[in-house]
Order: sequence, then C-alpha cells, then structure tokens
Amino acid sequence: MSTRTDGPDPVRSKLRATMALLEREIGQLPKDSALQAPFADLVGQLQLGPEPELRECPHCHHHGMRLATRCMHCWNVLVPPA
Repeated sequence: MSTRTDGPDPVRSKLRATMALLEREIGQLPKDSALQAPFADLVGQLQLGPEPELRECPHCHHHGMRLATRCMHCWNVLVPPA
C-alpha cells in the first residue's frame, strides 16, 4: 500500500541527483568506454523521469502536485495553473 507524502519522494530525488552526477562523469569518458552501454541500460531500467512539479495550496499551504484540482490535505478546490 502506498502512502502520500508532502512533496517528492526523497529517496527517488536522491537517486535522480546521483544518476545526474554519474551521467556527467560518464559523459566525459571516451565514446567507446565500456561504461557507456551499461549505464544507458541502467537509466532505462530505473525509469526515474523528471522530478514531479509541485505547488503550494493557497488555503492550507501544504505542497501537492502542480496539476491537482483539489488539495490532498484540506480538499479545497484548486484553480488550475496557467
């Protein structure tokens, strides 16, 4: 059973940052480096995607998904972002 949190998953956020650092370092290696293919395979398997976009509820000030139509904390209706 999944639980809702206030903001992005910190474990996935840390993993995204680690993968970005590895990508920069591996990108500096020669194109024929033996690490290029396994790293690309790892990126594909993890399927992390971008960090979710968040916004603050104007009523209760908790953070939730940017495109949400209701706050998951106070259930007030949210105006869609422009």
